[in-house]
Amino acid sequence: MTQYNYIYDKLVDSEDDIHGIISYSVYKRQKIQFIKDFESKHGRMPNDDELQPFTDLSTSDAQLEFYKSEATVLTQRFLSNVLDEDLRERDEHFSALLHSKLSSHLDSIKPRHFLDIVKGAAGSLLFVMLTGVLYFAVWSLSASPKGVIEQIFEVKIISADDSSGK
Repeated sequence: MTQYNYIYDKLVDSEDDIHGIISYSVYKRQKIQFIKDFESKHGRMPNDDELQPFTDLSTSDAQLEFYKSEATVLTQRFLSNVLDEDLRERDEHFSALLHSKLSSHLDSIKPRHFLDIVKGAAGSLLFVMLTGVLYFAVWSLSASPKGVIEQIFEVKIISADDSSGK
C-alpha cells in the first residue's frame, strides 16, 4: 500500500495559498518527470520502493526551498506577462482613441501657413519699430532738444541771440 506523502502540507499553508499551490505543482511536475524517465528506462512504472528515493529527496528542506523559489519565478514570469499584455492592450486602446480624436478635430488644428507667416512678419516688424522708438527716446533724453534736431536733420540752429553777433 502506498504511504501518504505529506509534502502538500509542507508546501501549502491554506486553501488560499496560491504560492504554496504553485510550489506543489512544481513538485508534481518533477514527480511526473521522474516517473516518465523511469518508465522509459525500465519499460514499466516504478513501485513504491523504487519511488522512495525521489520521495526522500523531494521532502528535504533544500528541495522544498527549490519548489518555493521555482514557484516565485513562475509567478513573477506570469505576472510580468499579464502586465505586459495589459500594457500593450492599453497602449493600443489609447493610441486608437487618440487617432480617432485627432482625426475628428484635424481641421481645427491644421496650421494656416500663410496667416502664420504674416503674423510672424508683423510681430517682427512691430518689435523692430518699438525697439527703434525706445532707442530714440533714450538717446533723445541724453541730449538737448536743440542738439537732437540738429543731429537728425543735419542743420545748425542759430538762436536769435546768436544772430545779433554777440
